[in-house]
Amino acid sequence: MHEYFCLSSKSTPTCIGRVQRNTSRVFDCRVRSMAQPGMQLRPSLQHSPRSNSIPACRASGGVLGGLKKALQGRKKPKRSADIVEFPPCRLLKQTEDYELRMYDVYPFVTTRYERRDEGYLALGSYMEGHNADSAKMNLTQPIMMRYEPATGLKTMQLYVGSKQGDPPASQLSKPEPMQHPPLPVDTFVSLEVGGGEVVAVRAFQGQATESNTQQQRLHLIKALELDGITLGLAERAGMFRLAQYGPINSMSIRKNEVILTVQL
Repeated sequence: MHEYFCLSSKSTPTCIGRVQRNTSRVFDCRVRSMAQPGMQLRPSLQHSPRSNSIPACRASGGVLGGLKKALQGRKKPKRSADIVEFPPCRLLKQTEDYELRMYDVYPFVTTRYERRDEGYLALGSYMEGHNADSAKMNLTQPIMMRYEPATGLKTMQLYVGSKQGDPPASQLSKPEPMQHPPLPVDTFVSLEVGGGEVVAVRAFQGQATESNTQQQRLHLIKALELDGITLGLAERAGMFRLAQYGPINSMSIRKNEVILTVQL
């Protein structure tokens, strides 16, 4: 049984703008026992309860639709703690089995992990100010797990959004990419660039156990084959990503997505 499956966190994005900033801050980093030397943990890492929902890509409907309009209808200005950002994308196609999304280029932080707690703590510490600029970042979703069965490598990713106090890309008429995201100070955390791809996404709810996640992955692959859509090279070798939304330690129904890069 692979640990990475039972997580809470590339995609269910709210796609607005070019390189918007969003990453999935799905932590409730109360777990302190896994902290590595030099890691600074902050009490405010507990995830905002408002983030337990999946936003919509730039399209009129779909299973992700509605949240954007609901947020825009609020009259009270948001506090930084209430802002949740998502990687920028556009909905290309929707069927009963999957969605096709095009993701813009965006920055994210990533780390290798063996235990889930290690990944949460490392990336959560960066987002809470343990970076070269000592900058706290707005909450982002989803948490992304990438698994490569050929090598056994497991990595966790978080989209780097706007800094707290800065307007999020979703509130700008012409969103611009973050030109200089804070650099990590921990050697086990790296800043990278993602997106610039078309992915197939299959959403499901509940616990992302190994058997359930693999079942959803195989269902997605079969649906894509029937539609004549080719998987990416790494995906043909078994690689896939699992995105999860909402707080980790919660009794609420978890939103999950299996994500595969495709070639059109």
